[in-house]
Amino acid sequence: MRVGGVRGPVRLEVATTDAAGHRWESSGTYPVGADGALVFDDAERPWWDMTFADAGAVPVAFTAPDTELRYEVRVSADGAPPGTAVADVRRRWGPGWGAEDVRGDGFVLRIYRPNGAPGEAPGVVVVPGSTGVSAMAPTAALLASHGHVAAVLGYMQEPGLPSTFRQIPVEAILAGLRAFAALPGIDPARVGVLAVSVGTAAVLAALSGSDAPPVGGVVVVSPTHVVWQAQAEGPPPKASMLTRDGDDLPYVPIRAEKLIGQILRTQLARRFSRRPRSAALELLPAFRAGLSAADAVGNAAIPVERIAAPMLAVAGEADAMWPSAAMARALLDRRREQGDTSHDRLLLLPDAGHFLRAPVTPTTVDRNESLVSGGTPQGTARGQRTAWDAMLRFFTETIP
Repeated sequence: MRVGGVRGPVRLEVATTDAAGHRWESSGTYPVGADGALVFDDAERPWWDMTFADAGAVPVAFTAPDTELRYEVRVSADGAPPGTAVADVRRRWGPGWGAEDVRGDGFVLRIYRPNGAPGEAPGVVVVPGSTGVSAMAPTAALLASHGHVAAVLGYMQEPGLPSTFRQIPVEAILAGLRAFAALPGIDPARVGVLAVSVGTAAVLAALSGSDAPPVGGVVVVSPTHVVWQAQAEGPPPKASMLTRDGDDLPYVPIRAEKLIGQILRTQLARRFSRRPRSAALELLPAFRAGLSAADAVGNAAIPVERIAAPMLAVAGEADAMWPSAAMARALLDRRREQGDTSHDRLLLLPDAGHFLRAPVTPTTVDRNESLVSGGTPQGTARGQRTAWDAMLRFFTETIP
């Protein structure tokens, strides 16, 4: 950002509203360079320095609208009344004419197309985790602004689909991938996949089957290398996250008893707090304990070596939801042991948590209604930028 006619430091105030209508605000004083540009000690500071300003609501992680993100920016000279200069800065994610929904058996595709792309364009399917379609829609729209046809593949938490990650048919994921590749305007030979969190289990299990459609590149963010026990409200059910041909895939049990103390402390804190408090939990102890069962891990390991496409695995080293850094290493180690993986990449992000979304979005709050992401605001903001740049480079190389 540049300002004119000012020599000394200026006060910068930034505000925005997320998809749920919550307001976020930040303010700070910054020096001005000789060229009029504000000098930040950290380029990502505006995004990790924002306050959740809705006092009547429990703070939750930022979810951007899927069309555009508007920032109200005010700049004033040091000592002058605030609001000397005001700008309305809009960050457009996609082309602006909205998304197109395509439904099939067990899935929905929310599709975003680039502006004026001649002929057939490369495509990317974005597969969300437990946060559902809405949280990943801005990522798909932003991919469209970079020339890809992109779609979020919903397989739960949408009308007519399962409400939780319980016994999701792998066939639904495969059907969604095939439907996307068959859409007009997409080059089926240049299709990539971007999966996050528990969605990585669904994608990797689907792509490792003999009936998987070809893909050019696979990105997994905050991934798992095994299939886990189903997730639902309350205690985990005795069922798998995933099924194939109607049968549960082998799974690693989630050691929910490791969370009892945390649950009790959270309930007490909420009962006696004068302000709304989050009920979100750090699930890491339950998942990490599950990985100690070697036999279960061996049976539930996803045969990712069968996926011919290059793979980029991204994980925050401070993930509080599950041990994604260790699992990212494990899935790439398995691929390395079985064949040539010279085009695979591992990107570990210091101090970053589980939620890694599009850059230039606030990272101050590290949890949603039920899950704690972990990481520091600074680490996650820097990680989002690093991960986004790495993913764009990876897709440029694998689905040019």
